[in-house]
Amino acid sequence: MEKRKNKKIIIKVSDLSKSFNDNIVLKNINFKLFEGESLAIIGASGSGKSVLLKNIIGILEPDKGSIQINDTEMVNLPRNLKEKILLDLGITFQHGALFDSLKNWENIIFKIANKKKMNNKQGKKLAFSIIKKLGLQPEILDLYPSEISGGMQKRVAIARAICGNPKILLFDEPTSGLDPVTGSLIDQLIKTAVRTVGGSAITITHDMASVFRIADKVMLIDNKTISWSGTPKDMFNSTNAKIQEFIKPINSEFLLND
Repeated sequence: MEKRKNKKIIIKVSDLSKSFNDNIVLKNINFKLFEGESLAIIGASGSGKSVLLKNIIGILEPDKGSIQINDTEMVNLPRNLKEKILLDLGITFQHGALFDSLKNWENIIFKIANKKKMNNKQGKKLAFSIIKKLGLQPEILDLYPSEISGGMQKRVAIARAICGNPKILLFDEPTSGLDPVTGSLIDQLIKTAVRTVGGSAITITHDMASVFRIADKVMLIDNKTISWSGTPKDMFNSTNAKIQEFIKPINSEFLLND
């Protein structure tokens, strides 16, 4: 793998802070996502991980700080210009956020349907080429999100995120609520998506097995800021108490297998 100094910075967050009324959620967040890098963000529930993601994609605006995507400053960028930048991103939200009024295949191709003129047959064919990698059957394509299970909805949302091979992928808890086999399948898909298109990914997760499968770098948000960062292997040598809490089940599993 190339040294970082030779890699392009894809996302750069500088001195970002975000509050809701008097509640400070994030304070002085600084990090860089490099080309070809897969970053996992961990932290306790309510630590601000999803808030950070929403700031990056512009759903929320930071109180202060800078967010650059491919050298373009996103904070206070006019909406029409921001939307052009976001077209190059594939995004999943914690609870899927599928469009209830659209069939599953329409949800999957939604972003690229405006860029490419496709009839229904072509759209379904493209959607199926993606869902089969996620272990879903073609029968679900003509159903609505409300007609499939929560786990299937999550996989449809991931299919929508990777449709069109975007070079920047942002996942919010992509494996939560899924069985281990499906979770491993999704992790492999994330790795493949990053490697095949030379892309970069940020994944918010509580699934430590997933962290060790997909991440080149791990970042811990604690006490409103980034309290630790390093590689997955670095976690085992860390003296950070929160990191030790996260890897304790992993350590226990290793001990049981010895």
